[in-house]
Amino acid sequence: MQEYQHIAFQKNWRLDEETFFMLGQCESIIQAISSAPITPEYRKQLLVVSLRKGARATTAIEGNTLSEEEVSRVDEGENLPPSKEYLQIEVNNVIDALNNIRSEVITDNKAFVLSPEMIEKLNYSIGKNLGDHFQSMPGKFRATGHNVVVGKYRPPKGEDIVTLMNRFCEWMKESFRYEEGKQSFPEQVIQAIVAHIYIAMIHPFGDGNGRTARLIEFYILLRAGLPDIASHILSNHYNDTRQEYYRQLDLCVRGRDLSAFVRYAVQGFRDGLKGVLDIVQKNLLEMSWHKFIYDVLDSKKAKGKTRAIVKRQRTLALQFPVERWNTPDDLVASSGILAKEYAMLSATTLVRDITELEKLDLIVKDKDKYKGNIEIMHGYMPMRKTK
Repeated sequence: MQEYQHIAFQKNWRLDEETFFMLGQCESIIQAISSAPITPEYRKQLLVVSLRKGARATTAIEGNTLSEEEVSRVDEGENLPPSKEYLQIEVNNVIDALNNIRSEVITDNKAFVLSPEMIEKLNYSIGKNLGDHFQSMPGKFRATGHNVVVGKYRPPKGEDIVTLMNRFCEWMKESFRYEEGKQSFPEQVIQAIVAHIYIAMIHPFGDGNGRTARLIEFYILLRAGLPDIASHILSNHYNDTRQEYYRQLDLCVRGRDLSAFVRYAVQGFRDGLKGVLDIVQKNLLEMSWHKFIYDVLDSKKAKGKTRAIVKRQRTLALQFPVERWNTPDDLVASSGILAKEYAMLSATTLVRDITELEKLDLIVKDKDKYKGNIEIMHGYMPMRKTK
C-alpha cells in the first residue's frame, strides 16, 4: 500500500561481510551445541532455565517486573501475591507458548509456513486470561476503527490490517521458500528477524505485538535447527539492550532499511550462542573430570586398596568443588553424602584420604583449603598454536 511505504514487502536489507561472517559463526556454534553429549539431567536443567529466561526477557521488555527468582517460583507452580497475579499470568502464558512451539516443532516434527491464523493463535496464547490487563481481544487482528499509536509511530489503520497480514504471509512464503526446502541457514535466521520486524511495524494487534513477534522469531529459528536449550537468546539480547532494540526498530521505519536491525540481532544471536556453548562445554569438562577421577582411583586397586577405600576416596574427590576452596571439615559438614561416609571414621582417616587425593593430583591445596584439580584436564586436550 502506497500509504505505508516502510512496509514494502521487499528485500530492503543488505548483509555486509561482517554479518555474513557472524551468521557462519552462528551455524558452527549451533552444530557444536547440538552434537555435545551432555547428560540428560543437565540438558533438562538447561532447557528449564532457557525457557524461564526467555519468558522473563520477552515480558520484561513490555514492562513485566518479575525477577528471575519469581519467574522460577511461578514456573514451579507457586502463586505470587494477588497484586502480582497478572504478571504471573503473563509469564506463564509465554512459558506455555514456548513449550507448545517446542513440542510442535521438535517433538511432533510439525513445522508450518506462517499464516494469519497461526499468528492470531500465538497472540491468543500470550493474551489469554489477562482480562483488562491485555488491552485487546486476544488472538484477533485490529479491525476498522481500531487504530493505535506507539510512541511517535502510527502503525497502519485497523481497516488495512487483514490485507497487510495476508500479504505479509504470502511474501514470507514466496521470498524465503521454506516449503521448497531450499533455505540456507543464514536465510532462515534472516527470515526470523525480518518477520519480527514486520510484525512490529504492522502492529496487527491491539496488545502483545512485541511478544507475538518474538514468538514468531523463536518459531522460525527452532524450525531452522536452533537447540531448545538456546530458546532465550534473542529475547535476552533485546531485553538486555532494550533502548537499542527500540532505536533499531525506529530506524527500520524511518530509514525503510532493515540492514542495521538485522546486523544488531545477528550479533546478539552469535554472542548468546557462544554463552550457551560455554555452558555446554563446561558440562562436558565436568563429565570428563568425573571419569578421570574414576579412572585414576580404580587404577589404584591393584596396589592393595580395598574396594571400600577406593569408593570412599572417589566419593570425596567427586564432592570437592572445582571453582571454590573448602576446608575438609567444612566440605564434610556441608555434604550429606560425606557426612554419612565419615560419620563412623576417625579424623585421621579423612586426613589420610585428603593426602592421598593430593598425591594423585585430584585436589590442590592453598593454605588450609582444597579444591578439585580440574585444571589437570587441560593437559589432555588437543594442542594448538596460541595467538
